[in-house]
Amino acid sequence: MRRTYLDHNASTPLHPAARAALEHAFSAPLGNPSSPHAEGRRARDLLEGARERVASVLGCRGREVLFTSGGTEAANLGLVGAARARAATGRHLVVTAVEHAAVLEPASALEGEGYAVTRVPPRSDGGVDATTVAAACTPGTTVAAVMLANHETGAVLPVAQVAAAVRPRGVLVLCDACLGPGLLDLRVDRLGVDLMALSGHKFGAPPGIGALFVRRRTKLLPLLRGGPQEERIRGGTENVPGAVALAAALEAVETGRSTRVERLGQLAERLRTGLAALPGVRFLGPTDARLPTTVNVAIDACEGEALLVSLDLAGIAVSTGSACAVGASEASPVLLAMGLSPRVAASTIRLSLGDTSLPDDVDEVLRVLPAIVARLRGLAR
Repeated sequence: MRRTYLDHNASTPLHPAARAALEHAFSAPLGNPSSPHAEGRRARDLLEGARERVASVLGCRGREVLFTSGGTEAANLGLVGAARARAATGRHLVVTAVEHAAVLEPASALEGEGYAVTRVPPRSDGGVDATTVAAACTPGTTVAAVMLANHETGAVLPVAQVAAAVRPRGVLVLCDACLGPGLLDLRVDRLGVDLMALSGHKFGAPPGIGALFVRRRTKLLPLLRGGPQEERIRGGTENVPGAVALAAALEAVETGRSTRVERLGQLAERLRTGLAALPGVRFLGPTDARLPTTVNVAIDACEGEALLVSLDLAGIAVSTGSACAVGASEASPVLLAMGLSPRVAASTIRLSLGDTSLPDDVDEVLRVLPAIVARLRGLAR
C-alpha cells in the first residue's frame, strides 16, 4: 500500500541535502570536537562551519547560535535559563496560551519555584494580539514567550510587533520558531527577538538536533552542566553530524522559499476546498495570518482519534494535534484556549503538508475521507 504522509508539522522526512551532509560527516573518522588531534579538529571544523551557516540564515553571529538536542531543549534553555539568570530583576513571565508544551510546561515548573506566569489567551481563531501580550508585561516581567507559528492551527503570531513593544521595557523575547524554516522570515533582527528555538526534524534534518539563537549579551543559566561546550551554556559533546545536517537542511528549505510557500499554499487550498464539501466540517485557525501548510478541521459526530486510526488503516498519516501530546488524556490546551468545548476539540484532525506532498496526496484524502466519516457517524447513532 502506498502511504500518504500529511503530518509534516510533527516531523518531516530527511531532506536530501541533510542526507548528503550526514554522509559527508561520516566519510572520514570523526573525533570529539574538543580533542586536539586531527580527528577532533575535523569535527570542530564541521561543527563551526555548521554554526556559521545557520547564523547566516538567521542574520546573526556564529557565536549567537547554540546547538541543542532539539526544539524542546532549546525552548527550555531559553525560557528557564533566562528566567533564572534574571531572577534578581523580576520573577514574572508572560507566555501565550497557545505555546507548545516545550514552553508551557517549563513555565508551569517555574511557577513551582516562585515565579508568576501570565498566560495570554488567544482570539477565537487562534491568533494572538500583540497589544494584549504587551499589556500583560509589568515592571517585573523578564521574559515574554511568543511562538512564530502555532503547531496545531498554523496561526502566525505577531512576534515582531510584540518585540517592538516590550524589548524597550527590558523584557526579553523568546520565540519558538520550530515551524518557521522554509515558510517564514527567520532573520532575528527583523523579528526583534532575543532568543529563538529551532528543531531540525521539523524541516528535514534528523531528530535529535536543534538550535537556540541567543542574542549577544543575553545571560542564560545552563540546564546541562559538565563541560565548556556551546559557550559554557550547554555542556556535553556536540552532535556534529546532526549540526551539519541541520545547517544543510535549513539552507535548502530557505532557498526558493517564496516558490515553496506558493506551491504548498495551493495544495492546502485544494485540500480545504475538498473538505468544505463534507457536511458538518469546521475549519480552525485564522483565515489570513497562517502557515500555508496547516489545515485543522473539526468534523461533527466523529472522534478525532477514530478518524486518525481509520485514515492510518487506509494508508494516510494525519494527526489529532501535537505529536508531543500523544498519550495525553486531556483535550488540546491550544484548542481549549481558543474557546472550543472538549467535545469539539476531540473531533479535530490536523493535516500538514511539506516538501514531499503532492496533489495526489490531497486527492487521496478527499477520496477516502467521506466514506470514513459516513461510517463513523453511522456508528455514533
